[in-house]
Amino acid sequence: MHGWHLSAARLIIDCRITLLIGVIVNSFGWMSLWAAAKGLIPAPFWLVLIIAGLTCNGGTWIDTVCLVTSVRNFPNERGTVVGLLKACVGLSASVYTSIYVGFEEPDAITYLLYLAFIPAIVVMCSIPFINFVPYTQKSELSTQPQFCTTGGRFLFAYQIMTVLAIYLMTTAVMDQSPSFMLNHQTRMLLSIGTIILTLSILLVPIGSGGLASQRAQSQGDEEDGIEAARVRVGPLAADPNTCPPGQHAVPDVHAPLMSTTMSDAVEDDATEEPLTPTQHGTSKKSDPSGKSAKVPHQKRLGQDDVQTEGGPEPAPSDRAPSAGFVAQMPDTTLLQCCTSLNFWLLFLTCSIGMGSGLSFLNNLGQLVIALGGESDGQAVFVSLFSVSNCAGRLLLGYIPERMLHARGTPRCIFLILISALSAVAVCFNAFASLPLLFPASTMAGLAFGATWSLMATLTSEFFGLHHFASNYTFIQLAPAAGGFGLGQLVGSLYEKEAQKAGPNPSCYGPHCFRLSFLLIAMLDVVAVLSSTILYYRTRHIYISEYQELHQHDEDMQHPHFPTGGANIGHMSSLSELETIS
Repeated sequence: MHGWHLSAARLIIDCRITLLIGVIVNSFGWMSLWAAAKGLIPAPFWLVLIIAGLTCNGGTWIDTVCLVTSVRNFPNERGTVVGLLKACVGLSASVYTSIYVGFEEPDAITYLLYLAFIPAIVVMCSIPFINFVPYTQKSELSTQPQFCTTGGRFLFAYQIMTVLAIYLMTTAVMDQSPSFMLNHQTRMLLSIGTIILTLSILLVPIGSGGLASQRAQSQGDEEDGIEAARVRVGPLAADPNTCPPGQHAVPDVHAPLMSTTMSDAVEDDATEEPLTPTQHGTSKKSDPSGKSAKVPHQKRLGQDDVQTEGGPEPAPSDRAPSAGFVAQMPDTTLLQCCTSLNFWLLFLTCSIGMGSGLSFLNNLGQLVIALGGESDGQAVFVSLFSVSNCAGRLLLGYIPERMLHARGTPRCIFLILISALSAVAVCFNAFASLPLLFPASTMAGLAFGATWSLMATLTSEFFGLHHFASNYTFIQLAPAAGGFGLGQLVGSLYEKEAQKAGPNPSCYGPHCFRLSFLLIAMLDVVAVLSSTILYYRTRHIYISEYQELHQHDEDMQHPHFPTGGANIGHMSSLSELETIS
C-alpha cells in the first residue's frame, strides 16, 4: 500500500476524533452554563469565566478541522475555501440569535440547553462525511455542467452566504426598529426563513456523483504512456541518482501547491502494491516490462504527510529538491514558525488589523452615546459591521484567489490594502459624527473580515499544509492579543477623558475616543509597513505558484489530457517527455 494511503487514513481518523473532542467540550460547556443559570451547581464568577472559555474552545476544535480538511482537499482554491468557511463562522452567531429571537425569547436559560445539543447533533451527523480525498474527483472537471464544477459550487455557496447575510441584517434592523413593531408570530416566520436559507447550503453537493468520491480518469493510450513515464521519472524534480540511466527528472508543474519531496512521491516499483479498483478506481503504473499498469492520481501533501511504509522518514539532506513553488515553501513546524521573521510580520499585521476592528466593535455602544445617539442606537451599526465582516471574508477569499490564478497577483498585496483601509476607518472614528459611523462601520467590518480570510490563507501558503492546523491555531492568538491590548488602551484613555468632565463616569463629545483612535491609526500605519515588508520578502514565490496554477487550470479545462487533476502532466507525447533535458 502506498504511504499516502496510510496518510489519508490517518487524516480521516484524526479529523473525526478532533471533531468528536470539539463536540464533547462544546456540549459540556453549554450544559454547565445551563446548570449554573438554573442554580443546579454553585457558580462563582471565576468559574463561569472558565466554563465560558471552555465552551468557546470547543468551537475552535470544530473550526480547525473544517478549515484544515477543506484546504487540503482544495489546495488550488485555498483562498476561496477559507473565505467561505470564515464567512460561515462570522454569520453563525447571527443565525443562532435569529433562532433565539423567533422561538425562545425571553427564555434564555432553556436556549442554553438547546445550544448544548442541537449543534452537537448536526456535527455528529456530519462526521461520516468529513474526509480527506487525495485525488482529483470526476465532479471537479470542467466537462461537467458549470453548476457542477468546483468553481460553480463555490460560486453557488458564495451566493447563499451573501443572501443569508443580507437577510440577517434586514431582519435584525426590522426587529430593532420601533416603526415595525414585530409580533412573536412574525419573528418566528423570520427565524424559519433563516433556517431555510442556512439549510440551502445542502444543495451544493447535488450532482457530485453521490456520497462516494469518484476519481477522475485518464483517457487514451497516449496519456497512459505519459502516466507510466511519469511514474518512472517521478512527479517532481528528482535527484539524478534516483533516475534511470539516460533519463532526466521532469518537474510536474501541475502538482498542488503543497510541499512534497521526492522520497515521498517516488517509491521502488518492486515494493509498490497495486490498488484495488473497488477502493481507488482505475489508474496506471508501469511494470518491470515497461508496460502500463495502474497508479492513482493523488493530491500531494507535506513532507511528513506521505511516508514510505515500514521505514523512517528520510533526512532532509537525503531528499531531492521539489519543483517550483513547492521547493520555495517547505512545510514549517510551529517551532520553526516561532523563529521565522515572516511569521511574526504576519502575526503583527493581523494583530493590529483585527485588534482595531475589535476595539471599535467592543466600544461601539459608548461611541454612539458619546456622539449623541440613543443608548440602544448601536444595533444598526453592529448589523452593518456584521454584514461587512461577512462580505470582507467572502471577497478577500475569492478575489485574491481569482487574481492569483489569472495574473499571478501576490496575495500579500491585499493585506497591505486592507491594513490601509483599517487605518482610514479608524481615522473616520477619530473625527466622526453620528452619520459618519455608517461608512466607518462598513470599512471597519470589511477590514476585520478580510484580515481573517487572508491570515489563514497566507499561513497555509507561507508555512505549508502539513503543520497548518498547529500553525493556524497559534496565529489565531494574533486577534486575541490585539483585541486585548487595544481594548485596554481605549478603555484607559476613555476613562481619563470622562474624568476631565467631572464625577460623571460617562463622556460626551467626539473628543472622548479621538486620542484612542488616532493612536490605533498610527499602529495601523505600522501594520501597513510590516505587511509591505512581508510582501517584498515573499513575492518571488508567487511566480512559480502562478505558473503551476495556470497550468492546472488549463488541464482542468481540457480533460482529454490526463486529468489526474493537479498532479498529471501536460506533455504531448511520451517521446517528448523522455527527451527533455
